[in-house]
Amino acid sequence: MKVIVLAGGRGTRLWPLSRERFPKQFLKLIDGKSLLECTYRRAIALAGAQDVVTVTSADFLFLTKEIAESVDPKLTESIIAEPVGKNTAPAVGLAVKYISEKLQGSPDEPLLVLTSDHIIEPLEKFVDYMKLGLLAADQGYLVTFGIKPTRPETGFGYIQMGEIMNGFHKAKRFVEKPDLETAQKYLNDGSYCWNSGMFGFTTATFLEEISAYQPQIYELLNGSLEDVVRDFEKMPSISMDYAIMEKSNKVVVIPMELSWSDVGSWDSYYDVMEKDQEGNVLVGDVLALNAKNSLAFSDSRLITLAGLEDTLVVETQDAVLIAKKGDSQEVRKLVEELKARGRKEITEHPEMVRPWGRYKVLDSGDRYKIKRVLLKPGNSLRPQMHSHRTEHWVVIRGTAQVKIGDETFLLHEGESTFVPKETVHILGNPTDSEVEIIEVENGDYLEEDDIIVYDVDEEN
Repeated sequence: MKVIVLAGGRGTRLWPLSRERFPKQFLKLIDGKSLLECTYRRAIALAGAQDVVTVTSADFLFLTKEIAESVDPKLTESIIAEPVGKNTAPAVGLAVKYISEKLQGSPDEPLLVLTSDHIIEPLEKFVDYMKLGLLAADQGYLVTFGIKPTRPETGFGYIQMGEIMNGFHKAKRFVEKPDLETAQKYLNDGSYCWNSGMFGFTTATFLEEISAYQPQIYELLNGSLEDVVRDFEKMPSISMDYAIMEKSNKVVVIPMELSWSDVGSWDSYYDVMEKDQEGNVLVGDVLALNAKNSLAFSDSRLITLAGLEDTLVVETQDAVLIAKKGDSQEVRKLVEELKARGRKEITEHPEMVRPWGRYKVLDSGDRYKIKRVLLKPGNSLRPQMHSHRTEHWVVIRGTAQVKIGDETFLLHEGESTFVPKETVHILGNPTDSEVEIIEVENGDYLEEDDIIVYDVDEEN
């Protein structure tokens, strides 16, 4: 068995914590763990880490690898970066091709497709449902996993279940997000499940159904893995549901009764989190007095609540959201308006991950920007030069190796150095411990595109 983890989704539904360049699968929402980390732990409970394949965006490759390595280094061996986002059907097809070519997967080997941005508990029940799905996949079915609804939810798609067969049901029909009245009818009916977006099948069944209903995708999957990656932009952008699940007569549903949320809004996050005696969900540095039924999420600073009810407060370094609980539609409109105004807070995150480590913007203003830079052991930035800014580096922790122009030297804790404009420089970490540096940039232009990066051979 192989497990495919889809981790390339983008979105800002949990803004301001979630950004287009830092979507919710990377957010530490559950006891200091990211949703992707929790997904990896579910995947490892089903298969060995060497049998887990991740598909993510090229923009998220380094961040995905960092989280995978923290769970089990073997997870980093099979991470695929999509050249361009094309929705879930092409992403799954890419993973299936990778499994066949790189992992010598058998056509009859069952595969499970997991989402990377959901909250699912408890693990033991989840594993049991997945094993039932494997039995159905072995019989040649396309398996979709439903969630038994607990309320009339208008934000999810639904699947109507038909006749029962050995613990799973024939899928009768897929339904788009309904209005409240229709959702209540589905709840009362008892034959409808929420669509979880998780699937199971064998490679052979997947390819048969893709060939029948999406010949363009099938044709593109016929080449080598290298060919598929090269021509990936030619793939149609289509979800698994639209591509084959809603069309095939081989689809079965396994209804799951467990705690599940796609964390589609701060309201849904509030619903699944443990609450205090006053009905509050308080995360981070929060003090609440005479507050009830509210969510306060602190990412970097103290939040204080006094005399509030049914309120959402989410704080990050560069933005704060305050909204009435239950008004997710208004939050969505707010995000759309900020995006229309070109606000960088919708796309960019204060902390950015790179192959060599990460950096976080601590403060910025006219002609200056201050960053906290963390370098992984044994890593370094490539040789580079800036035309419009100078840089001043102060080592806070560890020992850095610095090259400025033709001079190379070590910079120890408490020491600093200066990088002039238009000077080639290298910042590296020659040790086996992380190095922390404060970087102060000064100049008339401080954006990240003021950079010329050199190959090492070219610089030498």
